[in-house]
Amino acid sequence: MSQTASLGRPLAGIRVLDLSRVLSGPICGRLLVDLGADVVKVEEPVEDILRAQPPILAGVGSLFAQVNAGKRNVSIDLKADGAAALVGRLAAQSDVLIENFRPGVLARFGLDAATLCALHPRLVYCSITGWGQSGPWSDRAAYAPVIHAEAGLLALSQRLRDRPHHGEIQQHADVYAGLFASNAILAALFQRERVGLGQHLDIAMGQALLYLNEHATAELAGHPGSFGFPTWGFETFALANGRLVHLLGDPVRQFPELADALGIALGAEDPLRVDPALRSAQGEQLLARVREAFGQVADFDALKARLAALPTLEAEVRSTRELAESAWAAERGVLAELAPALRVPAAPWRGSGAEIGLSKDALAAGIAGRGEHNRAVLEDWLALPDDELNALEARGVLSEAPRAKGNR
Repeated sequence: MSQTASLGRPLAGIRVLDLSRVLSGPICGRLLVDLGADVVKVEEPVEDILRAQPPILAGVGSLFAQVNAGKRNVSIDLKADGAAALVGRLAAQSDVLIENFRPGVLARFGLDAATLCALHPRLVYCSITGWGQSGPWSDRAAYAPVIHAEAGLLALSQRLRDRPHHGEIQQHADVYAGLFASNAILAALFQRERVGLGQHLDIAMGQALLYLNEHATAELAGHPGSFGFPTWGFETFALANGRLVHLLGDPVRQFPELADALGIALGAEDPLRVDPALRSAQGEQLLARVREAFGQVADFDALKARLAALPTLEAEVRSTRELAESAWAAERGVLAELAPALRVPAAPWRGSGAEIGLSKDALAAGIAGRGEHNRAVLEDWLALPDDELNALEARGVLSEAPRAKGNR
């Protein structure tokens, strides 16, 4: 959320033209919004698929709201006569352009990086694709599950867990690419201040996933992929009150200590205390005894007291909603409310001097409808008069859909 500060917003005055759809590009744009940029999302008449993707909250898809909060919205039909020229004029007034089309698509409209960067040398043009702008895979369509399968994530997960893996819940490749894109954009803007030139940034989802795969270096050396801290194997146990607890430790290897802490019967001379191989051989039985003992502990506070002296860490399994209702979340201001039924994650960092997060105006405005800011943006960025705006609407270049009910 916005914080009172004296330095203002880091990207105040920076204009971003967001031609991207779905997740990787939009989350990049949202991060720039949180830094104070004026981000304008260009949405075609066939709306971004996330806008209507359930669950629908305050009349808009929840994920669409999360990654497009704070953006202004213009709706342009790129196939309409004069539409590409209009987008080109907007690009000429932009500091940054974000797109995640397949390589070559925007070239059909004269909106590719080579064309626009030649016309506007200060433009930072950021392209996000599955496999990059060049090379044998550049023309392949790519969604996060495809990248997860082909960039090693599913194979790694299946091997380390020793069971079939059917896919990831989170869209890691999209999110990582969006994060790297925002980082690259900030670096390019900083460099532009030094040398006076923008550049074309080529972000590949597959490369982003590889870079953040902490097992990659071990695997490349032929190592099976474990580096001695098998977090994927940590156990979850139920307490007496039904709450789940995640134990960061090895309950079989640490069985003697857990037995003493949890009241599991284990004699002083029991060979399990001194024989790791025996504990390993009886792993399933020992795990069952630990599970039973956890089930007799009243609650999480009682568990923490019992395990305080052990070299383990325990965590209460919370839902996102439970985390958001915690005292920690209240103090950090981790949510931004865009409508009574619509809360989105706020910027995950603080600055000691800068104003970070969605502005008060953005919070009050909610999520923009498709084309809601057609006239405001074109008047602001291009100083278009009413007669030209009317002509663009008449030719179908511009269109607008009413804001959904409940969205402010």
